[in-house]
Amino acid sequence: MKKIKYEVNGKLVEIEVTDSFAESYEIINLETKRNDWKHERRSTKYNSSLDLLVESGFQIVSEEPTPDEKLEKQEDISLLRQALFTLTEDQQWLIKEVYFKGRSQVEIAKELGILKSSLNDRLSRALKKIKKFLN
Repeated sequence: MKKIKYEVNGKLVEIEVTDSFAESYEIINLETKRNDWKHERRSTKYNSSLDLLVESGFQIVSEEPTPDEKLEKQEDISLLRQALFTLTEDQQWLIKEVYFKGRSQVEIAKELGILKSSLNDRLSRALKKIKKFLN
C-alpha cells in the first residue's frame, strides 16, 4: 500500500491506495502535467504579448539608429561630400564608378584604354586626397 496526494477544491488530500493504483495515478498525473505544459507552451509560443516579455525581463533592442547616430551619419556624409568636391572631375568620376556603381578597375581601365596599374595609381591619389581632407 502507498499513499498518494491530490488536490480537491484547493485542499491537499492524502489517501492510501494499492501499489498498482499508485503507479497508474503517477503515470496519469505525469501525463497531465506534461500536457498542461505543452498547452501552455503552445499558447505562449505564438501569442506572447510585448508586456509579458518586458515583465519577464526580456529587453527589446531597436534596429533603428538613435537620433545621435543619425545626426553623426548625416555629418559624416556631409563631410565626405565636401571631400569629394575637392577632387578633380576625373577623380570624382573614378570614385563614383568604383565605389558607388561597383564597377571593377579592370573594366574601367579597358574603357579608358589604360593599364589597370595606372588606374590604380589614379584611384590611390584620389583616396589620399580624400583622406588628407578628412584628417
